Amino acid sequence: MCIKSDVVLKTNTFFLFFVAILTLIANVKSEEPKPTPLPVRAKVKVSAGEARLFSGEDVQLSCSVPDQPEPKWTYHWFRDEESLGSWKVYHLQKSQVQQGGNYTCYGEKDIETWPYSAETLPSEPHTVYVDGGWALLRVPAEPLLIEETMTLTCRIRDEPILVEVLFYKDGIEIHKLKDKDLVLPKLTLKDKGNYWCRATWVQGFEYHSAQSLPVYVAVLDKLNTPVLEIEREEVVRGERVVLRCVTQLNIRDKDLSIDYYFLKDGSRLGPASPQESYLIPFIEEEDAGLYSCRVRVRALDLERLSEQVELKVRLDDV
Repeated sequence: MCIKSDVVLKTNTFFLFFVAILTLIANVKSEEPKPTPLPVRAKVKVSAGEARLFSGEDVQLSCSVPDQPEPKWTYHWFRDEESLGSWKVYHLQKSQVQQGGNYTCYGEKDIETWPYSAETLPSEPHTVYVDGGWALLRVPAEPLLIEETMTLTCRIRDEPILVEVLFYKDGIEIHKLKDKDLVLPKLTLKDKGNYWCRATWVQGFEYHSAQSLPVYVAVLDKLNTPVLEIEREEVVRGERVVLRCVTQLNIRDKDLSIDYYFLKDGSRLGPASPQESYLIPFIEEEDAGLYSCRVRVRALDLERLSEQVELKVRLDDV
């Protein structure tokens, strides 16, 4: 009789333990964290139309994940952080002014292992501007580089025959034409700024005139002037110090490399390095001085030098 009771007791105990384990697993699964983003960023691009358009016109945006097969991904869209739903291509048909804004997307797909789904990083914002007026200045969609050519187009709604077009930069008239297109060859850094246009046309035997809103045009150097960063410009003897040389290569060919040189009081601290950081593992009093960095792209024969930064070294932490 006691043996039977012990068996029943053990069976009930095992059953309760099994139920507790299942409950624990269910609770853990219900509290699963959101999928960790993959080290890849989704990308938005205009696949039809233009990102700067008149109200009533159409544009469509596409979301993609670089170097990843498309069929596996579901794409989620946002405008100024407002959810727009899930689409491969997002259409703005007969667009309205209020539909302008910053559009982003991210990709999500199922995977075979826990947490069973994965997300990309959100894309960089892609600005869509919808103009409700009569004049709109078309500018390049991407920042331009020095020595490239820029074309500005003064668009007028319904494309009437133009009599005169004036182009302005930073409040100053720069060109007067009868054509809607202005071509600026061999750009320099001085060509960046706010541009707009004013057009006159004849419609129904009457003269009409309209002016576009200003739009900023960026012109980039091929290699940015570097900035030397030091976490603290006054340190204690014996501390570890990292110098970081911050620059950016703004070219269409992404395969070119940058050589980094670090200097103290104008003298090089070593040979060229592909690394943007330089480590001083144990700072000494004689390491105090003026530090700078130089960057070079050999293939383009480009070279830039940073401003000097003074590093001070104290003997103790008093």
